[in-house]
Amino acid sequence: MQRRHQSSDESGTPSSAISSTLRKDIDLTNRLSALLDAARNEELTSELQILPSAEPHEVLSRVLSPSSVVSTASSFAFFNKPQQASSVGFRSVGFGQCGIVFERPGRAYVVKIARPSFEDALWADLQAHLSVYHAFTNQQSVEVRTPKVCSYVSKTNNEWWDAHFELFHGSHLSFPLPAMALITKRILPLPKLARQALIDAYCPAPSQLAVRAHDTNRDCLARVYLGRRRGVNDPPPANFTLRNFNLCLDQMIELNLPIQHYAKAIGQAMAIMHWSANVDCYDVEFVLGSEGETTYTQEICRSSGLSVEQVASMPPHTDLDKRIRTNFRRRTTRVWVLDFNLCSKWEEQMGLERPDDLIAHLVAAFFENDPYYPRPSQDLEPGKSLWFTLSSSYRDAAASVLSVPGKDPRLALLPQKFLDACVLRQSEG
Repeated sequence: MQRRHQSSDESGTPSSAISSTLRKDIDLTNRLSALLDAARNEELTSELQILPSAEPHEVLSRVLSPSSVVSTASSFAFFNKPQQASSVGFRSVGFGQCGIVFERPGRAYVVKIARPSFEDALWADLQAHLSVYHAFTNQQSVEVRTPKVCSYVSKTNNEWWDAHFELFHGSHLSFPLPAMALITKRILPLPKLARQALIDAYCPAPSQLAVRAHDTNRDCLARVYLGRRRGVNDPPPANFTLRNFNLCLDQMIELNLPIQHYAKAIGQAMAIMHWSANVDCYDVEFVLGSEGETTYTQEICRSSGLSVEQVASMPPHTDLDKRIRTNFRRRTTRVWVLDFNLCSKWEEQMGLERPDDLIAHLVAAFFENDPYYPRPSQDLEPGKSLWFTLSSSYRDAAASVLSVPGKDPRLALLPQKFLDACVLRQSEG
């Protein structure tokens, strides 16, 4: 099968005209996405009992709380009607170096399409992501979520691409399809109520109407930047966007958000990724988004299904396609970790034979990442207490992971060495 997608740019402007039928399908996709968004917003407003006149800071303080829960069953029922489903195509909800991420409104999954020359990075993404997912599910009370891995689709999978190829029309890809694709559970965006409040609180007034109207701002996840404050004299952002919104520490304090809870959750997650999944966390993102309860009729992650070891032993780009059927019920604001395409996995033997090299590598990944982590050895609050919370949570989670039968006791010394090395590097500037 050799097909070429129509050429277009990623800003959303096709370079050639599209048919009226295709335009209707694209418009339907956007209308249904907006309708679902509005339904979520109404239910959330009702359940949290937030008045329309509430101040933006009050709205954000409540909606971004990890205890915020909303029912979504009624709104998703509309999208499961067969007459609607057949015409609803994919729309882009994000992109990065490795690929472009797409959703179909009303579905619980996203599809990450690999850019040319980044197919191996997408396969690495699958391996690290699956390792982290299994490590999280094997632990009790993990605060941070990571999306369930559902499928990996090869560009030579004619059956899948025959069924889905036309649904990518109008999605503004700048490279040809078919391509390698990783399918995972979707992190639902922050609800419209929260996005409106973010615009009211932080978007320059002259830009607010345009920002509210832009489709991409429905795809809002907020990066939890515990290690960054806005500068006092920073100018307003030239191109304000809610897609991958940078939520800085001073803003979280201003909104009375539970920053100590975030630090504890991230420290726990990082320890599990390091010492259970053996993943270095390089360039991962910690974001606030919503979690929906989802039922899968088939999945590769069930206990009797595909294991991390099986994926590791497969040739790159082995096709793992499965059908996904979902049933949305309720959703909760959560901290999520995502984007594993630049992560490396290390063998346990490295920690035993070359522990100093491993620690140096993990420390480098810690400092080269975006500022999700509070920096160690800070004299000022709340940075000092945030580092104490993160490091204590990291130490406790690592001790729990490394105390299980079969783990070499020599590894138990390494988490504290990692924390000490982070403090040393920070002190050296």
